[in-house]
Amino acid sequence: LKLLYPVPGNSHRLIHERMDSLYGSILMKYGTELDPIVKDRSVQFGRDIGLALYQWSVPDGGDKGYSRPFDPSFVFPSGPSYWVPPVRGQVVSLYPLHPYWGNNRSFLVSDSNMAIPAIEPYSTDTASKYYKMYREVYDRDPKLTLQERETAAWWGDDPTETASPPGHSFYLTGIGIKGTDAGLMKAAEAYARTGMAVADAFIHCWKVKYTYFNERPSSYAHRNFDVNFVQFWPEPPFPAFPSGHAIQSAAAATVQTALFGDHFAFTDNLHEGHRRYDDARFFDLTYPARHFNSFWEAALECGYSRLLGGIHTAQDNDAGRQEGITIGQHVNDLKWTK
Repeated sequence: LKLLYPVPGNSHRLIHERMDSLYGSILMKYGTELDPIVKDRSVQFGRDIGLALYQWSVPDGGDKGYSRPFDPSFVFPSGPSYWVPPVRGQVVSLYPLHPYWGNNRSFLVSDSNMAIPAIEPYSTDTASKYYKMYREVYDRDPKLTLQERETAAWWGDDPTETASPPGHSFYLTGIGIKGTDAGLMKAAEAYARTGMAVADAFIHCWKVKYTYFNERPSSYAHRNFDVNFVQFWPEPPFPAFPSGHAIQSAAAATVQTALFGDHFAFTDNLHEGHRRYDDARFFDLTYPARHFNSFWEAALECGYSRLLGGIHTAQDNDAGRQEGITIGQHVNDLKWTK
């Protein structure tokens, strides 16, 4: 972990101190009564595995990606249907985020070989499906109820303030582990499946995003409905199709369901009590905990939240969900037990 989160590049010394504290606590709890030879050998074996995994990760294409999120030399297409830098965005940037992430090595070869899904052709014809999808987002925004805005905000998962989207998926897996009293081996498998599914989901998602450079609802609305349109949720700085939230939550739900069942009910309290003060539209949001009857119910709401936020169309969510299911199934199909 320290190699992945070096100080000062991607972390802070206090984080490393917490890692050391946790390590010392675990060593004290489980190593005190062990034969010193066994303890030392086990610790060294763990370190060797960690180093091997880190070295394996270095050439995957994403090493130290935090140091180069935007590439000013990257040239992207312009014109109708293409992505433009957001007017109201999560960050200020004239360039899209991680344009080469789709070239990264995936965990599964089957995921790297997935075909690029089809996209609805651009149109301004009021009878076209493309027009209707974007009009749906535009028409919905001024009518959002408090509950709908809370749903959009709950799944915002802005990593500058809260857990990231993958972090949210890991949190839900943790709820499944605790809620089923899973042992150490099943817990390790659950986190491994979730990590592989989410990582490959984002690699595939970024490959598709930078194949089409599809625009966000805001730019289509500015040209065709209202030049002053401002969507509810701050727009992330990268192309729309497909939805990253939809694909990663579907991939995670596919493996979570296989591990913990179709009807595992739980309460997600990750953001409970969180408050935002950067925009008047957030002032009355209280972020109450949310209850779900299954992991799939949570995943569907996660994807839908992006439409409520005004940053994705139904097409983005539908395609993301289907691609995520496929990736999750690929992970589940691996031989996890002897």
